[in-house]
Amino acid sequence: MSSELVNKLIRAGIDKNEAVKEVSILKKEFSDPSKILELIEERTKTRKPLQYLLGKAFFMDFEVKVTPEVLIPRPETEILVEETIKRIQKLKAKSQQLKVLDIGTGSGIIPIALCRMMPNIEVIAIDINQSIIDLAYNNAKNNGVQERVKFKVCDLFLEDFEEIFKKNSFNLIISNPPYVTKSNFNKLDPEVRYHEPAIALVGSKSDNLVYYERILSLVSVNRKPGFKQLIAFEIDPPLKDGLKSILQKYNFDNYEFLKDYSGHQRCLFVYT
Repeated sequence: MSSELVNKLIRAGIDKNEAVKEVSILKKEFSDPSKILELIEERTKTRKPLQYLLGKAFFMDFEVKVTPEVLIPRPETEILVEETIKRIQKLKAKSQQLKVLDIGTGSGIIPIALCRMMPNIEVIAIDINQSIIDLAYNNAKNNGVQERVKFKVCDLFLEDFEEIFKKNSFNLIISNPPYVTKSNFNKLDPEVRYHEPAIALVGSKSDNLVYYERILSLVSVNRKPGFKQLIAFEIDPPLKDGLKSILQKYNFDNYEFLKDYSGHQRCLFVYT
């Protein structure tokens, strides 16, 4: 039965390793073979990601609800979180309270992970509409960290975003902004191109770099002498040179790029 289901997924164009994993997940979720077959049929016909079919996904060691309004959690973002924690812990004493801003929170995985792994943080997490914020809040609540995360509807290109910077001093600013170039978007798998939210992948602007520049420009304007900050971004490898130009423009000279497990430039850490 399992091999037949795996082969069915493979014939639909799904990678073998992914097919094996998905069948294993379905068998853990459902004891009824007819339900498993029903989901496999929908998966192969529509190429809708299994996480959307199930309404949930795993990130690191916890579970969150997901809808087509938010991206499915990815291993690349796990790298961002893990490496961010290593760096922020070096900058601050373990007992010190840390204030964090998460920009483009989606399902809320980044603030939830940070709160689960670091007891001494409080987070402001923003995204562009209320339904996304509601989903993120419920995920935080289900993981027992909702009291340490303040979720807000906010567009980083409006004045409300600037006010957040003016009213707070953040030890950590972290973001996984829309970074996929339009040319690369057309090369992505059908699961991503047709089902995940394009605005979270390529954004609404003509140039992905504007998201990074908007954040870094406000960090630059609101710098405080002697106050150490870490800015952590997930990035797309083709953006590296453009990001270097932005860093130079705003006089950030202490930064590092980090590769993912496939050897692609995936994270940018800026120290102020």
